[in-house]
Amino acid sequence: MHKLRTVEAAGGLTIDKQDRILFIFKDGKWDLPKGLIDRGKSASKTALQETCEETGLDPEKLRVLGELIPTVHISKYAKVKSLKETRWFLIRYNGAERTFKPQRDEGIEHCEWIPSWDLDRPLANCPARIHYLVNFWLKIRKELEL
Repeated sequence: MHKLRTVEAAGGLTIDKQDRILFIFKDGKWDLPKGLIDRGKSASKTALQETCEETGLDPEKLRVLGELIPTVHISKYAKVKSLKETRWFLIRYNGAERTFKPQRDEGIEHCEWIPSWDLDRPLANCPARIHYLVNFWLKIRKELEL
């Protein structure tokens, strides 16, 4: 049996004051900002940094609210497969509406705040792990309102 190398990543499910979710559009699919955790850096700081880098949002306006569920998937980079374990964080953006600066060298075409009534659009064209994570957040959010 072939053992895959494991890489650790962190990402953010970012919400704004109107509870819209921040999505990025990359490689023809909707996704959430994430990246590999550098040695010596915390997962939550990585999630904040990747959200800023990939969208252009002001880091001073972002705050980690808590950790969500992790996801695991097979990732292929430079023809090498690895097992990518991603820790996800709920992040709040407290800034004003502004123009994004998508990280084009990472393949990000655009970024968009998507309200809950329009989530079918990105969820119909995103990786299964993102679909699972967003639905988990929606369920938890609903339970917290009870």
